[in-house]
Amino acid sequence: RDRLRSRGLGDVYKRQFLARRGYAYGGTTPAGNPRRYWTYDFLRWLDKVRPADDGGIRALAALRNEVEALQSIKGCGFALAAAFASEVGDFSRFRSGRQVTAYFGLAPKQRSSADSVRLGGISGAGNALVRRLAVEGSWSYVQASHQPKLMPKGSGVPLEVRMHGRKGSERLLRRREEMLARGMPQAKANAATAAELVRWLWALGAMCREATE
Repeated sequence: RDRLRSRGLGDVYKRQFLARRGYAYGGTTPAGNPRRYWTYDFLRWLDKVRPADDGGIRALAALRNEVEALQSIKGCGFALAAAFASEVGDFSRFRSGRQVTAYFGLAPKQRSSADSVRLGGISGAGNALVRRLAVEGSWSYVQASHQPKLMPKGSGVPLEVRMHGRKGSERLLRRREEMLARGMPQAKANAATAAELVRWLWALGAMCREATE
C-alpha cells in the first residue's frame, strides 16, 4: 500500500507495478478492442489478483467495494478513491467529518489572541497525495451540472450509497455557487469544497462498509 501511495498512484506506474509481478490486464470490449485501464472491469480483475509476495495489491483489492462507492460522488475518480480508501483503511476510526478534514490537512489554521480567533489557510498536515487529489477533483465543480453522476452498468455499489453520493454532489455544487455568489475567491471556494468532499468520501466509505458487512 505504501508503495502504491508514495508514487502518486500514477496510471503508468500502476501498470508497471503489476507487470513486474507478472500480472497483465487483458480486458477487451465485445468488439475485441482493448479495454481502458482503471475501469470497473479492471477493478473486478484486480480483485482476483493474489500475489504471494506483495501486500500492496492485496490491500487495494480488498478495498474494491469502497473504491467503487467513493466514485459515486462528483469530483472523485479512481485515483482519489484508491488513495483515500488506502489511507483511511478502517472507516470507523473517524468519529466525525471534522476529524477527517483535519487528518488530511484541509482544516483552516487558527491564530488565537486574547480577544479573537482568526482563521488562515489550510493546515497542510497529513497525506499530501489525498489532499492534492481532493483539491484537483473539486475544480471539476466549476463546470459541473446539476445532473446526477452516472455510474457504469453492472456497478456493485448499493443503491443507498449511490443516492447519498448524488446528495453529496448536489450539496457541494450548491455550496460552491453560494460561496462564489458572496464574492469568495475561486481558490478559497475550491479549498472549502475539497474539505467538504473528503467528509463525504468518508461518509460514503462508511456506508459501503456497513452495507457489505
